[in-house]
Amino acid sequence: MFRTTTFDRQLWQLSTFDTISYQKNSQVLRIHCFDGLTLQFHSITEELIFQFILDKNKEQFVKCKLKPFLETINEQNGCLI
Repeated sequence: MFRTTTFDRQLWQLSTFDTISYQKNSQVLRIHCFDGLTLQFHSITEELIFQFILDKNKEQFVKCKLKPFLETINEQNGCLI
């Protein structure tokens, strides 16, 4: 079961997404972008999720730290990478 979190867009200064879903057992993270795209990342530990949630620049965190774990994109034209 995926647990979903929505971030305050203004507080976190987000321009491409504000909702993520995480499945602890399978270590899968999904980022739901404003343009309808869903990015799916594999092998994402809880520790990395906590780092992501607390990071002040979430969009940069995705580009720098999560990109190597990118598994699939459900649409063409990526929103972040």
